Amino acid sequence: MPDDTTISAPIPVRVRAIPGGSRLMLDAFAQSVIEGVLDALLSTDRESDLYERLVALAEMTPDERRALPEQRLPFEELVADLATMAPRWTPLYGERGLALVEQLMANGAVSLPVGHWAGDAWRAWQSVKAGAAAEALNGGAAA
Repeated sequence: MPDDTTISAPIPVRVRAIPGGSRLMLDAFAQSVIEGVLDALLSTDRESDLYERLVALAEMTPDERRALPEQRLPFEELVADLATMAPRWTPLYGERGLALVEQLMANGAVSLPVGHWAGDAWRAWQSVKAGAAAEALNGGAAA
């Protein structure tokens, strides 16, 4: 099994097997979220005060930060407001979704105890899939 599997288009997701399952690398999605946040900060909407709030936070001195009410981070409210504007969903079309499921299942099945029904079901499905692929390569079913 390769170290990384990339499920591509429109936003690539890299899948890596780790003990106990999978690790997803969503760097392209993260970039999309950052672009959305920057777009919100640099908005030309006159009603938006996000940029001004960011500048005000950047200009705070350490003493001003310490003077804030206890248990409150100086950027907490700005982060919450930006989070409502950032993208949360990315499309995953057709076969790409199936490829992601297949890789996640393969990584998860390895971590299951011997005899677990899901691991057995996964191995059975892999066997059927391999048989179907071999049949397709041989020109289909015999007439």
